[in-house]
Amino acid sequence: MRTIALIRADFMKQRHTPYFCIHSVIPVTGAILFVFYFLYYQNVDELKKICFLLELTAMVFPLLISIIVGLNIMQEERASHFQNLMMVPERKKILLAKFAALYLSGLSSLVLLFTLFVIGVGMSQTEMIPWRLLMQSVLGLAMNSFVIYALHLFFSLKFGLGLSVFLGVFECLQCILYSNIELHGLWRYIPFSWSVNWVHDVLNGRLVSNTVQWILIAVLSVGFLWVILYWFSRWEGRKNYE
Repeated sequence: MRTIALIRADFMKQRHTPYFCIHSVIPVTGAILFVFYFLYYQNVDELKKICFLLELTAMVFPLLISIIVGLNIMQEERASHFQNLMMVPERKKILLAKFAALYLSGLSSLVLLFTLFVIGVGMSQTEMIPWRLLMQSVLGLAMNSFVIYALHLFFSLKFGLGLSVFLGVFECLQCILYSNIELHGLWRYIPFSWSVNWVHDVLNGRLVSNTVQWILIAVLSVGFLWVILYWFSRWEGRKNYE
């Protein structure tokens, strides 16, 4: 219950910021563009169009996460130089609640994006959507964004908005690269490639054969968050505030 109250408090902080507007306007705009693309190119195979839209989402998501997380942490920095986060007995819970608020907001936007997309395409009654593959792929995008939120929470706290956005751009470019090549072995454990790899595994029927890899990736994602929470419990703030 304490964690839920902290999550609610984190949302309350965003009432007078563009936070909720960003999480609603961007998916609505994206859904309109997705529907237009899907219906306009009727001669293209539905699976190829779905693959393109999912890859595009996987590419843009890290950049948006880097900006949103960076701005959220900058708000804490400007308000009190992180004292609201650090001068409490349960620092891990404070950061966990902030992570949960950010992650849940991202999931809500992702669900809104593809819900509106499905409704828009369904209203046309001219195109068929591979429902099972789409749902599996969106689920993977949601799960694999977990580690991206965790990493940008760390980079934003430690280094600030600038580095977070720079890495977001880098991750976006990496996703573009990974969408055009197939990774094997240890290369599949690069966090920035997980969303694209998941989409390819789903659409190419390789999800079951790579189950062990995905279980290990889930463990690594939780491990990343645990390490960041442990680091934050001993963090003394940025040196420029000492």
